[in-house]
Amino acid sequence: MIGSIRGKIILKTEKFLIVEASGVGYKISVSPDTLSNAKKTGEEISRWIHTHVREDSLDLYGFLDYSELEFFEM
Repeated sequence: MIGSIRGKIILKTEKFLIVEASGVGYKISVSPDTLSNAKKTGEEISRWIHTHVREDSLDLYGFLDYSELEFFEM
């Protein structure tokens, strides 16, 4: 499981970020509030991550702080 990611933003859209960490770009779905707190493309960020694994996909959800992640997981 991926629990957190720290890396450089390489793409910022209305619904997700792509963060490059150690040469791998991770697509992270985020809320509008979390997205508004993201820095500019090219700057480093750190996010708490919920990894959701299904038979046909692996999705990452990003959160600003650990309490948001815990609430999401409830």
